Amino acid sequence: MNIAINDGVELNVIPEDKFKTISFTVDLIAENEKENLAKRAVLAELMEISNEDYSTQSKLARKLSSMYGATFGTNVLRYGNLSVLRISLSIPNPKFFDSSENILNEAIEFLKGVLFHPLVSDGSYDEKTFELQRKNMKKYVSSIADNKRFFASTKLKELFFKNDINRGIFLYGREDDYDDISAKEEYDYYQEVMANDNVKISVIGDVNESNMLDLFKSFEFGQKSSIRRIISLSDFAVNKEVEVVKKQINSSQSYLNMGYRLPVFYDDDEFMAAVLFNAVFGGTPQSKLFKNVREKNSLAYSASSSYSSINGFLMVSTGINARNYQKVIDIVEEQLNEMINGNIDLDTLNSIKAEMINAKKSVLDSPRQSIEQEFTNTLLNRKVSFAEWKQSVLLVSVSDIARVARKLKLNSIFFLEGRIKSGD
Repeated sequence: MNIAINDGVELNVIPEDKFKTISFTVDLIAENEKENLAKRAVLAELMEISNEDYSTQSKLARKLSSMYGATFGTNVLRYGNLSVLRISLSIPNPKFFDSSENILNEAIEFLKGVLFHPLVSDGSYDEKTFELQRKNMKKYVSSIADNKRFFASTKLKELFFKNDINRGIFLYGREDDYDDISAKEEYDYYQEVMANDNVKISVIGDVNESNMLDLFKSFEFGQKSSIRRIISLSDFAVNKEVEVVKKQINSSQSYLNMGYRLPVFYDDDEFMAAVLFNAVFGGTPQSKLFKNVREKNSLAYSASSSYSSINGFLMVSTGINARNYQKVIDIVEEQLNEMINGNIDLDTLNSIKAEMINAKKSVLDSPRQSIEQEFTNTLLNRKVSFAEWKQSVLLVSVSDIARVARKLKLNSIFFLEGRIKSGD
């Protein structure tokens, strides 16, 4: 049940008595803007570790423990043009233990404190708490260069989306973005978020819909001036010549990432064919890239692909020896041509379909994954039953996948080239 509490504030209640927990998420939704990435990341951390009600991390942890081991956390996510600051809380279903305490009301009040009672004084976040989280986030952002595989993928995205940088820049911004934030500026940003971000509250578990509505109506979010929606990146100019950027590192392993434009979006008729194209191409252990680049020809330590139906973007990621750079590019293109020509093993395709269907069923058995699915469907303005989704998977043919394959255009390559220095 989706209920509009105010303009830009929605409550989605999913009554389900099969789970042993009641799970809540509060999603704060804004446009993803590079100027705010660092402040948003720090805000998520501040919300997670303390507030006016529980001024230290240890006090907050004790409160969660008193709610029979409730779990709590925050995160920042990106969905195309949108940034989502997510607050998550799970409590045990009260019917599974004897207690006169109203743990459900406690959970609601806890969330209210996280959202509306920040640890501030004189119009500024608590300086000590703020500084600790600012430094922690800066340190984390600086550390991503140590994870070479992840670093290569972030650089490929920045290269591919250089004209749409808000979709490509690292989710937590750049290291030096954290140097220019003060505790007062962070509190000012918090106030902007609470005033302007859309809010999506989701609850799943053994709950009553009208009771949940009564409880969350007490949250004073107010009216939002605009409604945030996902916008697919349909306007994208593919490079006339593939843009290649190389960066050397002191390592025995190299990372080659290739960015393709795939103009098939979540609301297109060919969407499911594109999903299955990616699965067969490089998205599963049964894929052509895994079998031919990694196993058959031993040209890569790893080889896979991923597909974004919001951005029309497909990325091939490989970990290789530097000397195999051109060989790997050639064999990736060779496998793409195989798919363009419809050379897809039907048994493999059917096996991948069966795995996808089983994975989808498992989502229905997870409260967190169920909430995520519902949330994404809301942002995408779609509602598809499991039976409809399953049928769309089963109907995809080899010729459908070949037709999608013909739409791929290689746009960008980022190569993190491993070189062992002499004497090492």
